[in-house]
Amino acid sequence: MDARLATTTALLLLLLAAAAPLLASAQLANDFYKTSCPDAEKIIFGVVEKRFKQDPGTAAGLLRLVFHDCFANGCDASILIDPLSNQASEKEAGPNISVRGYDVIEEIKEELEKKCPGVVSCADIVVASAREGVKLTGGPTYEVPMGRRDSLTSNREDADGLPGPDIAVPKLIDEFAKQGFSLEEMVAMLAGGHSIGICRCFFIEADAAPIDADYRKNISAACDGKDSGSVPMDFATPNVFDGSYFALALAKKMPLTIDRLVGMDPKTEPVLKAMEAKPADFLPMFTKAMVKLGALKVLTGKEGEIRKSCSEFNNPQASGGASVIRTSSINPDMMAAGLSKVGGARVPEATTIADPAAAELEAKRQRNVAKIVKTNAKEAAAKVEGGVVVNNAGQIQPPNVVPIIQPPNNVVPPIVNKDAGVQAAGQGSVEASKMIAAGNKVLGDEPASKLPVPDGPKLRGGQL
Repeated sequence: MDARLATTTALLLLLLAAAAPLLASAQLANDFYKTSCPDAEKIIFGVVEKRFKQDPGTAAGLLRLVFHDCFANGCDASILIDPLSNQASEKEAGPNISVRGYDVIEEIKEELEKKCPGVVSCADIVVASAREGVKLTGGPTYEVPMGRRDSLTSNREDADGLPGPDIAVPKLIDEFAKQGFSLEEMVAMLAGGHSIGICRCFFIEADAAPIDADYRKNISAACDGKDSGSVPMDFATPNVFDGSYFALALAKKMPLTIDRLVGMDPKTEPVLKAMEAKPADFLPMFTKAMVKLGALKVLTGKEGEIRKSCSEFNNPQASGGASVIRTSSINPDMMAAGLSKVGGARVPEATTIADPAAAELEAKRQRNVAKIVKTNAKEAAAKVEGGVVVNNAGQIQPPNVVPIIQPPNNVVPPIVNKDAGVQAAGQGSVEASKMIAAGNKVLGDEPASKLPVPDGPKLRGGQL
């Protein structure tokens, strides 16, 4: 009898544990701030819109930020915590070194604190601001359930294993499946995230996967060996959220290795072809995936806290307390000498790790940090136009212009949806063209013909 009771109790505990994420997400609500802060979403949109007009890359940055926060250990704003001299945080993880958008979140938080102090969580701001960025680039508008609370911890190792641009497709599928995403949802999220924004030359590995010969010449000329340079993720419609990704990935005309790989993998290629043939399926699938992403391992009710500042805990505790984050990888000698930051990135201390797999991951992270430190230092000296520069405060500034790569000869032909008359990849729709022209006028972008395109065939690779 006791054995049966013990077995029943153990089974009940397992069922409750499995249901915990569902119960937490069920506490989120579309009207969560209806009475406590009715203008919350209006304030969030206002700040994102202002920043987007200053720099259209804001939308892509916020979309990447929400993925890196939620995919690591749930949507809890743990990625926003600043590392201290003796404490590391997710910001120091290799995949997060080049993440941007932190300042946008902080500005939104400051505005919300003026209106509704201590009410709106940073975690909700991260998820909602990404939605606003997508909307401003012409993407879908969707509801973002609110009610998340902010984490009390931020561990670098939680983010060290985030999928990188050179990950193998089977591994990528496995990582998304572990988080509860279907193959179609994974592809839609990848397509949406890589439909807008720029890719730094640092991350381009032209030899890592098959690539269109003419396209390679274009990105080689644009980068010309400069890690500090950048190219559009989607050269057809770089500032418009649309479905041109599918045709470009299938034609091997994307800068990142992973996008070219999914266009030829036996599992993902059919999904890309199906969404290319029926564009109407893409936006609903992307919306579904983003809502699911925003509900991953959320803290609700009395869990966590509502931070006053998104970059630090309300009551940070000394080592050994509830809010502790792991010992920092920053070299204490460099901290004492005031050299902990070089070009906006922290210099890691060499460490010895017993686990070979963990040691390899740590070595890769440190190599990437070192390369980014070196790149940022060069940018600060050269002030490369169209690249990333570093200001006096050591913060990475967005580029003044988004370099437009001219489509190579024999560009991907337009994909026509006979039912809706939708054109994708290569030409884009008439509405998309008007949106780009209007956006360039508002943002003061230079036409492609005026943008400097360096000569030279060299292309240097990098990895996340």
